[in-house]
This record gives sequence, structure tokens and C-alpha cells, in this order.
Amino acid sequence: MKKIVVIVFTGLLFINCKEGPKAFDNQNLKGKNNISAEKIVDTVNNIKKNQEKVGGYDDTVEDIKWKFYKISESSISGTPQKTKTEIVNHFKDIKIEIDNKNLVITNICSYEYYKYDKTPVKYYQSPKTAKLYESVFEKNGLKLGSTLTVYQSLYPDKSCEMPWDEVLIVDNTLVIVYDDYLVFFKKGNSAFQNDCFSKTKITNLPITKKNIDGNNTWNQLECNIANLDTKDYLRLPDIDDVKVFIIGNFNFDDFTYTLITLKKDKVVTNKMIGFVNDTEGSNEISKLTEFEISNDYIISLSTKTKNGNNWKTIKKEQFKIDSSGKMIEVK
Repeated sequence: MKKIVVIVFTGLLFINCKEGPKAFDNQNLKGKNNISAEKIVDTVNNIKKNQEKVGGYDDTVEDIKWKFYKISESSISGTPQKTKTEIVNHFKDIKIEIDNKNLVITNICSYEYYKYDKTPVKYYQSPKTAKLYESVFEKNGLKLGSTLTVYQSLYPDKSCEMPWDEVLIVDNTLVIVYDDYLVFFKKGNSAFQNDCFSKTKITNLPITKKNIDGNNTWNQLECNIANLDTKDYLRLPDIDDVKVFIIGNFNFDDFTYTLITLKKDKVVTNKMIGFVNDTEGSNEISKLTEFEISNDYIISLSTKTKNGNNWKTIKKEQFKIDSSGKMIEVK
């Protein structure tokens, strides 16, 4: 830890901060007797607090962290071992911080780095390979440019394991290679989710059995919502700044539907609105809950039981979504 030594002697104040600026000297003090010693000490303490954060994390400064953005649309050579979903789930919660000395991967590893710039041809060691990577970057909306920045451990024996042993900065995006894919990180909050949501299609109301049962009405979600494994979705019109999704999980005849609301891209509501409650024997459904959503955004749930060949409705509920994203029962 960097140390700050404050020495006050016969009206003269000297402050030494290793690799830091000289806050005060004799000349600075001349003619400034109105600055109290307490204020000077407070200033020094603030500098010390800031220096103590070097190499660590300050969760109040989210915009300096690199956060998972997305993976490349396709693999580099067509030989991946994992699915895209597996890779997204592996990296989605990882954050990276680079200060003026250390590179830190949250809860994984860190190292003191050195960085250098290289042309794509020199880095990838051939014009052909550089051209290949340039096309991969272009397909993902990034420009490789004339130089890229490389971060590696200053001490090879203290490096992180792959894929963290070397990271690149390309077009203001942090890049690593993992299982034949490029994995991208960007600074700021929810970069990946915002980009993903911007590509989702909105399904107009009402949502009827025709929409629910139609093969052509469900879309494939690229981002992860509420840690649900399934990717089939209907996105409904926004309510103010609340995003509304229905996530479908189609497991043979045992379908489930989950309503998700997001405000500022954080989950507010996570409620199953269509599902099988009970079964008797093999694939014999005896109780289920169905849903529909009207033009005026009323969500109707209907629970039914089966007696012989006949279905009987035993419970009906209606809900609406308020401006906070919560489901409110309609009496």
C-alpha cells in the first residue's frame, strides 16, 4: 500500500506521495496562512483513500468496469466445443477493471500488466489471418483499425490462466478468445442487455390462444432474462419505461409461460402465468392454468381441472402491470 507521510515542522509542511503529485510545498504555503491545518489533513486523507483503491474494486464507480457485452455471431474456425448459451452464461456476470497498474477479473484473478500497441498484421502474424479477424469484428459491429492494444502480465509466472492471460482493446471494446468465439466486454451498465433488447421484436396486443399456439409468433431471445434457460419469447408493448416479456418453455406438452417485467433492465416481476399444475399417470394432464392478454393490457388467468373428458374452470384472476413493473390484481 502506498504510504503518505505528513510532517509539520515550524510552519513548513512537506507531503510525499509515492508516484503521486506533490500536494503542497513551501512556495504553495506562502501567503496562504488562511488555509487551516485541518483542511490540509482532510485533503491528504482524501488522497490516501483514493490511493488505497488502486488495484481493488470500488462498486460505486460502475462506469469504469468492463462488463459482458456479447459473443461473436459465429465461431472463428467453426470448431467450438460449447454452445453459445453456455458461453454467455459463463461470462455474463464477469466484470473487469483496469487501473494504472493492475488488471482485475472479478473473483477470478488479477495481475500487474504491461500493455503495447500492435498492427493487426503483426499481432495475428499474417495478412490473411488479420483479414479473417477483421471480417469477424466487422460482422459484430467493431472496427479493427490500424492498431490494437494488448494487455499481458508483467510477470509471466504471475499471469492468469487462459483466456485471461491476454486481453485486447479493439474499438473501445475489451476482447478475449474463448472456445473459438470472440467474447466482448464494454464499459458501463447493462451494455449487453441494452443492445440485446434493442433487437427484440414487439408483438401487438391482444395475446390470444392464436398467438400462444402459433409457431411463427415466437422469437428467439439472444440475451438472458431472469436466469431462464429457454429463449422463446414474446415481447409486449412497453408500459412507460417498463419492458414486458413472456418467456415460453416448450417441453413436449408440458408448456410453461413466464411473464417478466424489467425497469431500468432489472427484473421487477417474474411470474408463471401458464403451466400444468398436476398430472395423473404418464402425460395425463388433470389441472392447468392458461392466460390471455387483452387490448387494454388486462392479463387474465384461468385455472381448470379435468374430470373425465371435460374441463371445468375453478379459478379466474385478472391483473394489470403498473408503471413500476409490478402486477396488480384487478378486482
